Amino acid sequence: RGLPLVQIPTSLVGMVDSAIGGKVGINHPEGKNLIGAFYQPRLVLADIQTLTTLLRRELVSGWAEVIKHAMIRDPHLLKLLEERSQGLLKLEEQVTTEVVARSAAIKARVVSEDEKELGIRIILNYGHTIAHGLEAATSYERFLHGEAVAIGMMGAAMISQRLGLLSEEVVQRQQALLRRFDLPTGCSDVDIERILRAMELDKKTGEERVHWVLLAGVGQPVIRDDVPREVAVSVIRELLQS
Repeated sequence: RGLPLVQIPTSLVGMVDSAIGGKVGINHPEGKNLIGAFYQPRLVLADIQTLTTLLRRELVSGWAEVIKHAMIRDPHLLKLLEERSQGLLKLEEQVTTEVVARSAAIKARVVSEDEKELGIRIILNYGHTIAHGLEAATSYERFLHGEAVAIGMMGAAMISQRLGLLSEEVVQRQQALLRRFDLPTGCSDVDIERILRAMELDKKTGEERVHWVLLAGVGQPVIRDDVPREVAVSVIRELLQS
């Protein structure tokens, strides 16, 4: 009780996302984020040299969270990712250090404003509504977290476009960037009913509505709990045919 915690993440997803913000929990068969707590670390220490120990699939998965931060918060970071994707995949030291630090700072700023996810922190869930559904529907065995988030971001962008919030140009820009980092933008052979059930269990409000994080543009997240179910189902079906 009260033991100081120092996080020393050695994965990219840890450095830019999971080690920052104090969330601790377990994956439950019914869904993610159903059981957990908040316990803030005193320090998060990241050494990008440890990234060279990762399998390529693990490294690629982590870039999804960096792309997420760029899409919701930082047009400059998005441009940097587009221009330097090959150097980042090769872990070139200067650009990797810059991008990891910039992405981690975005997460840190958001969670410092809203530790318990009662307000702005929810924007960090961009792509995660569908992602958590995919992960739970496949018993957390098929997808790495970033792979599911990449597919979920495509779904969120497509929903945003269908609701008239986001231009097709931005949807295509996001898709091109995800593919540049060898991240999936769709999948097949997943039971849509299991996805929907897990999604609807995930972080519901008192009115049992799904909170969607959508986009009105790069760096312009929008929170909506009135997305018509048929729109979400249509988009997920399209993702499952990709």
